[in-house]
Amino acid sequence: MVQRSNPPVPPPPNEPPSGDQPVEAAAAPAPAPERPIHEWTVLGAGIAAVIGSFLPWAKISAPIVGTISMSGVDGSDGWITAGLGLILVLYAGMSLRGQRMPVVVPILAVLAALGLFGVGAWKIADLQAAETAMRAEMSGKDDVLGIGKAMSAATQMSVGSGLWLLTFAGLVGTVTMVLIMISRYRGTSK
Repeated sequence: MVQRSNPPVPPPPNEPPSGDQPVEAAAAPAPAPERPIHEWTVLGAGIAAVIGSFLPWAKISAPIVGTISMSGVDGSDGWITAGLGLILVLYAGMSLRGQRMPVVVPILAVLAALGLFGVGAWKIADLQAAETAMRAEMSGKDDVLGIGKAMSAATQMSVGSGLWLLTFAGLVGTVTMVLIMISRYRGTSK
C-alpha cells in the first residue's frame, strides 16, 4: 500500500508557523530616506540673497526727475551681501553632497546669514529715515511759498524688492542655520 503525504497547509495569517514548516524572515522596513530640508532651505536663502543683491533696493519718484531705481550692487553693500549669500550657497552645497567640512564653515554660514539680515534691516531703516529727513528738509521754515511742501508730497521713496528679498533670505537663513547647529549639537552629545 502506498502512503500519500498531504502537502503542508499554511497557517492562518495571525498564527505563527508550526515547527515543520520553513520560517521566512520578515523583511525589515527600509529606513526612511533622510530629507535634508534645512540644507535645501539654506541653499534657497543663499540664492535669494545673491539675486536680491542685484535687484532694486530703493526707488525714488520725483516730479521733475522721474523714477530712479538703485540696486545693491550700485554701491559696495550689494557686493558684500552677494558674497554673504555665496557663503550660504557654499555651505549648503558642501552639506548636501555630504562633504566633511571644518567646524568653522557652519559658523561662517551662521554669521553670513546674520550679516544678511542685519544689512537688510539696517538699509530698510536707513531708507525710511532718509525719506523722513527729506520730507522735513523740503518743507522746512524757508519754504515761504509752499513749493517745497508740494514737492515733498509728490516725491515718493520706497524700499525696493531686492532689499525685502535680501532681508527675508537673511532671516530664513539665520533661523535655519540655528536649527541646523542645534540639531548637530544634540546629535553629537548623545
